[in-house]
Amino acid sequence: MVPADMKIIVTGATGYIGVRLTDLARQLGHEVICMTRHAHASDKAWIKFDLLDPAPLELPADTDAVIHLAITPHSRAADPDFEFEATRFLVEATQRAGARMVFVSSQTARQDAPTSYGRLKWQIEQLVGKSGGLSVRPGQVYGGAEKGLFGVLVHLVRTLPVVPAFLPAPKVRPVHVDDLAAVLLGCASVNYPSGTVLCVGSEEPVSMTRFLTTIATVRVRRLRPPIPVPVMAIRILSRMVGPSLRSRLGLVRLMSLIELPDMETTDDLRRTGITLRPLSSGMTVSGNDRRRRLAAEGRALLSYVLKADPAPGLIRRYVRCVETTRSPRPMDLPGIFLRYPAALALLDSPAIRKLDCAGEFAWRLDAAVLLAEATVAGSRRFLEINRPVGRTRSLFRLGHAVHMEAWWRLLALAGRPVVDQIIRKTWQS
Repeated sequence: MVPADMKIIVTGATGYIGVRLTDLARQLGHEVICMTRHAHASDKAWIKFDLLDPAPLELPADTDAVIHLAITPHSRAADPDFEFEATRFLVEATQRAGARMVFVSSQTARQDAPTSYGRLKWQIEQLVGKSGGLSVRPGQVYGGAEKGLFGVLVHLVRTLPVVPAFLPAPKVRPVHVDDLAAVLLGCASVNYPSGTVLCVGSEEPVSMTRFLTTIATVRVRRLRPPIPVPVMAIRILSRMVGPSLRSRLGLVRLMSLIELPDMETTDDLRRTGITLRPLSSGMTVSGNDRRRRLAAEGRALLSYVLKADPAPGLIRRYVRCVETTRSPRPMDLPGIFLRYPAALALLDSPAIRKLDCAGEFAWRLDAAVLLAEATVAGSRRFLEINRPVGRTRSLFRLGHAVHMEAWWRLLALAGRPVVDQIIRKTWQS
């Protein structure tokens, strides 16, 4: 838990991560001072800071934490010595102010990194550690605005008719930009041992192909079939073109992603107390697919009740009903029930409803029934309004209903062990 009313200084506050971090900090009631190259009209407090123009700094004496996000823009000539010197001045100013230093490093950081960027980040980690601060190595940051490397990848998927499936497939550990912001704010208030390096990303690595495919299906909402692309071909192309074209084509960032070293994140995530959101959920524009999953749940329950596709308005009423009266968390219905709502008959039985862990399912199914009854489609379904009647038709419908009820009960009895497992896994809290 981050204490309220902290004074936090953020370098690179106008960048991809910095914007989300400052927004979150202000929402939580913290005072934020931006350290950037240029002041912006929205900045209530601002301190000039340029990595390529090192100069001694003075920070407010009541500063609680400094979160160092600033990086050298790709459009400007990068001098590692200048960036290191600027960071040294920042670290010294942080110590004089008695504040805590949090440095956002890179997954590529190591002493023997093949690039000067990775070696520079490792050197800064050592500098920050000796001063009593800590460093955070994020995995592949995604979500939110289409900026940084994430923006390059989204543009690539949106432009190309296929998704490149790199061979051999590189692995990434995704972390949503808002989850990373929460981790950084937590680091600003927790006394970690000096020199701590936290690795933040998904506990299980994700192949680059899956990451790009998720961008296509969830973010871009287009079908992009994967096509094999040898990594060697990317390396050759990167060496053939000049530095300027290499940067414009995004080859520099692409190669850095392909050559990422892996890192373990499980223990560090537990130390932060943050649970990362699933990739498919974070990849949505809102960063959370809760309402979409709740709508899919409502569609399945209402389709089961009405024996027909529900109207969009009815699904929206179901979502509002659950959000205002129950926990807004969707039930994790297995995909078979979402695709084939008739299969919900396996769960809709007295024996299943008696299970303590099935109470939420029973409530939501009853809510779907009540909502459906108040619609025109519901009147046709339950009251047989505007439907042909007659003794023969009635007998046929009655026989069909008895037959289907017997069939589903036999099927539920045969699959009871599997159904019980689904119920306990899905709704037991």
